[in-house]
Amino acid sequence: MKKIKSEKGFTMEDLTVAVIIIITFVGIITSLMYSVKKLNIETDLTAQMTSYAVQIIEDIDKISYEEVNEELAKTYNEKFSIPKAFKIDLKVSKYGEGMENMKDLIKIVDLKISYTFKGNEQKFTVQKLKIKEM
Repeated sequence: MKKIKSEKGFTMEDLTVAVIIIITFVGIITSLMYSVKKLNIETDLTAQMTSYAVQIIEDIDKISYEEVNEELAKTYNEKFSIPKAFKIDLKVSKYGEGMENMKDLIKIVDLKISYTFKGNEQKFTVQKLKIKEM
């Protein structure tokens, strides 16, 4: 018997299945890489946000009681070169409302730093007591 067709090579069905498998794996790998990159960027932004908060709180420790006010947020943007992507909200209030003897000795500093990435807002909040030194 003579061979009419050679059994070497690939059929169209073999190639179609191989291409579908390759496209599926490329899609999965691409989506995983995108997710890892997005998570990596979010982690870096959160680390930066935390670092800025620590710098600000440490600076509040260094300055005098009288200098602590809500206007400091503007100066901290310039002082620490904080990018505009990060929003700083600094609120200062008196401690011990109703307790007149404590009211002028302690301030509560509320620091909130936030950023928005891909429509998702991340916030970091820290409170600090600033005590008047005598």
